[in-house]
Amino acid sequence: MASNGTVYGYGRNIDGTWLPAAPVGTRMTAPPGAPIASTRLSDGTPLAFFVGDDGAIWGGCRSLWRMTVANLLKPGTPVTVAITPNATMLLFSDDKGQWSDIRVESEIHHPCDVPSGPLPPISTESVSGTGHVPGGTIAAAGLADGETGVFAVDVNGAVHAAWRDPSGKWSDTTLTANGASLPGGGIAATVSATDGSVTLFYSNRAGQVVLAQVAEGGGLRADPTPVPWAVAKIPEGAALAAASSSLGNDISYIAQGGTAIDLQTDTADQWKNAVTLSPAGFAKDGSPVAVTASAGEVDVYCGTAPGAPGHFGVPPHIGGDVSWRAAGVAGLMPPLGGIAAS
Repeated sequence: MASNGTVYGYGRNIDGTWLPAAPVGTRMTAPPGAPIASTRLSDGTPLAFFVGDDGAIWGGCRSLWRMTVANLLKPGTPVTVAITPNATMLLFSDDKGQWSDIRVESEIHHPCDVPSGPLPPISTESVSGTGHVPGGTIAAAGLADGETGVFAVDVNGAVHAAWRDPSGKWSDTTLTANGASLPGGGIAATVSATDGSVTLFYSNRAGQVVLAQVAEGGGLRADPTPVPWAVAKIPEGAALAAASSSLGNDISYIAQGGTAIDLQTDTADQWKNAVTLSPAGFAKDGSPVAVTASAGEVDVYCGTAPGAPGHFGVPPHIGGDVSWRAAGVAGLMPPLGGIAAS
């Protein structure tokens, strides 16, 4: 999300070259640097969603359009997207701390098809649970059996999981004690590319990233484990991003002092490696990041301290040289601007 409130996009061509950041659409539709969520449909088509400066949810595929009525949410409210075989779910915490979701296909229609007529009325579905942070960060995971997991840190610093089964029934589970993390702080979830299991990542008050193996529809499969290395600390409540591949998980953040970090696990959810991607001062402490991962390449996306977007190319789980490729000029995005990748 650029400094002028326009969504920019960049990515890799089939031949391996990278495109520079360019506007996706032309209208200034959101607060500068607003959070943005991204995922891909089963056919590989990328999707993006955000809350515009009119309070409506905007999104789409090749073009972005206003999907809901205005004043549904505060401009720039964080949204999360999860895809199951039968639904694309948009999830958010409103200004009262109520978790809610919208089923895109049934409430709107296919997100790649821009409607020609009036927008249909939207009925949001409330998610069970109390004590959530208004406008707080939410992580979500869509599973192959149609279940959806939603995760966040409540006002007491406890990590919660809410599960929606394929019939639409919600349940709420508290995963940790109070004070385990920062209210409304950074949290990320992955679905394993090898066995479909869910893994959750959040930060504790010591500045460590914590790994939690989550049981589908319930609580934890094992005690949470903080990262074991003396790696640069994550600021309190800072953004986390995670992605899964056939090699395991990659978890990224911007540490205290502005260093970009990539943490790695194996396929058994055991900590494996930590990679320092940048020198100190490269980015603003705790600024948003995004990550994509495959067996052949891991990429960590962020903006520099002067506001230039780009990404790090990381050799996947084997070590080696890390390269930074800028995708735009300084000032293109706010230093704490939203960024997402899929």
